[in-house]
Amino acid sequence: MNLPFYLILFIILLLAGEVRGSDSCTSQCHTGMLKSDHIHPPAYGCETCHVQREKKHPQKNKKTFALVSEISSLCRTCHENQRSLPYLHYPFKEGMCTECHDPHESRVKELLKEPSDKLCRGCHGDKQKAKFLHGPSASGDCIFCHEAHQANIKPLLRTSDPDLCLGCHIEINNELKKRSVHPALLGGCSSCHNPHGSDYKKFLINEGDRLCFSCHPVIEEKIKTASSIHKPIKSEKACASCHLPHSSDGTKLMEKSDMDVCLNCHKGFIDEKRYKYFHGPIKNKDCSSCHDSHGSPHRRLLTKEFPEDLYVSYNEKSYELCFTCHNRDLLRYPDTSFATGFRDGNRNLHFLHVNKKQKGRSCRLCHVIHGGTLPKLIAEKVRFGSWEMPVGFLQTDTGGSCAPGCHRKYNYDRKAIEKKR
Repeated sequence: MNLPFYLILFIILLLAGEVRGSDSCTSQCHTGMLKSDHIHPPAYGCETCHVQREKKHPQKNKKTFALVSEISSLCRTCHENQRSLPYLHYPFKEGMCTECHDPHESRVKELLKEPSDKLCRGCHGDKQKAKFLHGPSASGDCIFCHEAHQANIKPLLRTSDPDLCLGCHIEINNELKKRSVHPALLGGCSSCHNPHGSDYKKFLINEGDRLCFSCHPVIEEKIKTASSIHKPIKSEKACASCHLPHSSDGTKLMEKSDMDVCLNCHKGFIDEKRYKYFHGPIKNKDCSSCHDSHGSPHRRLLTKEFPEDLYVSYNEKSYELCFTCHNRDLLRYPDTSFATGFRDGNRNLHFLHVNKKQKGRSCRLCHVIHGGTLPKLIAEKVRFGSWEMPVGFLQTDTGGSCAPGCHRKYNYDRKAIEKKR
């Protein structure tokens, strides 16, 4: 059996006659002592810690005994080599052992003056004032996460964050194995969660988008100046409406591909069963090529300007969004042999329809944006006020024809000899 050092020391001193038993003290004056569940072994020999400084004892209103040394030194007589770690609990650092421990006896293990929940709350009561409390904090089991005296990790943690948290939240261990892990999680759970409690659900340190903006100020600034803001950001779930908070096998901490996440809400925009042709970004499942998922100065969260009207006075800034991918040359030359396939001979029919000061036709008057049933994303019908105007497009190997509601049927052929206008 291995006995603690202080108990061995006490037995040696007692056998050597250096200390006297406590029977006379407890039987005559201190009758209530040494009857608790847990007794400090040196308390059985009062002179282990106390020394008589007056011959006559007791004396009214006068202390006739004193400690053999100040408390911090006295405790270290037995509890030696206890200050070897870098972070010390303040009472322990200052030798204030009796702030937490009763030097004689206690009904609580470790000779604590009170159960640990009440004892810690005496100094750290603010940790239990939140609306939602973390389990160990709510139950007062502070020493489940914290060391009582000293630790290698600030603030007196038993192990590092997130390892400490993962000891209970074992399901998060699987999150760390995914392709993309949120840097905040790698930096510790307390980056986003208050380990004691919070007025916000899930013990978050802030609410909704404000929590995310603390690390993503560029997004916050974008939203402040945006005229068009993605609605989920202002919802209760905020950024977590689209992004997973811990990790993901997808990109940008999203559970699915960019487009699949979008289609959770924007149902019906892509009819994969009916559509035969898809816009390039849709093929790549990349809605963010055209839309900003957070906020934009342009309508419909577009990344660049695209006119809403069906008729537009054309200039070089028109259709900035389209010309992120498409070559603007197709609208620069009235005659061309290379800039576009939509021509009759060398006559540029894109230029003819769009490059006008008055009533230049918008792309949306002929094309669908996401996907459709006809080549070149030509629309079957176009909404023109309350009328669904037919486009009447037919394709040939070298051109085609169209018969929209705006004019009679015209044929065009890239191989045709240029005609007089």
